Amino acid sequence: MLPYVRRKVRNTVAALLRDRRAVEPYSYQWLNNLCWKIVAEGGAAEIRPAYTWGVLQAAALARRLGCGGVTAIEFGVAGGRGLVALEQIAEKVERAFGIAVHVYGFDTGRGLPKPQDVRDLPHLYSAATYLMDEARLRSVLRRATLVLGPVAETLPAFLERPVDPIGFASFDLDYYSSTMDAFQLFAAPPAMLLPRIHCYMDDIMGGTFSDCNGERLAISDFNAQHSACKVSPIYGLRHFMPWPLSNDLWCEMMYLAHLLDHPSYAANDGLEMQSAAPLRLA
Repeated sequence: MLPYVRRKVRNTVAALLRDRRAVEPYSYQWLNNLCWKIVAEGGAAEIRPAYTWGVLQAAALARRLGCGGVTAIEFGVAGGRGLVALEQIAEKVERAFGIAVHVYGFDTGRGLPKPQDVRDLPHLYSAATYLMDEARLRSVLRRATLVLGPVAETLPAFLERPVDPIGFASFDLDYYSSTMDAFQLFAAPPAMLLPRIHCYMDDIMGGTFSDCNGERLAISDFNAQHSACKVSPIYGLRHFMPWPLSNDLWCEMMYLAHLLDHPSYAANDGLEMQSAAPLRLA
């Protein structure tokens, strides 16, 4: 092991030992450390850190609110590697928390639709790309449910049937228009939603993504149109993650949908330990 790597590991362990609050069960840092453990065991290629962290946070909140299960959604399945990873993560989180984690994948099944206008990034994307081999994917999936068709049509129908509260969603629909359609999720009845939904926004970093197109514009326009639901970045997340996850780009791609009028929004989520810090005299 390189000296720099040894030093980073030693400093991380030392920091955890200095502050016992950081490793109290179900605390924020405990969940972050568990994310690192699950990713390290499964390998980053199979167990995606962003999905792992989002589902862990969702399960912790569902458990705290007394829910028997939680739902995780991937918008934009394409070939299916992400959905397969989400299945694996769901199984690991179920074992850690003792609650059910249901997985759904939304996709047209026929690749991307035709871009509607410049907000859909037509200089990057075109119709019928990111095709799905449905038969092959279904043969691999063990527990996830595929919901195929335009999300503007399939999501409202999906929200008419009862599911455990939705607590994590990955948005990988590429387009502004499709992302806005998927944001209909947040208009579901409160019983179908956790008060805070962890969101992974896949197409917002680098390239020609910007505030005037794609997912970033969808977030901005959605927030402008809604007073009681806001989609916000999780600022500085990497500073709370164990090394080496703290260096990963996904930390800047995690958002929270705050359902401010949700009946359980003000319920304590248990992420911060409530014990008083003793006064230390020199």
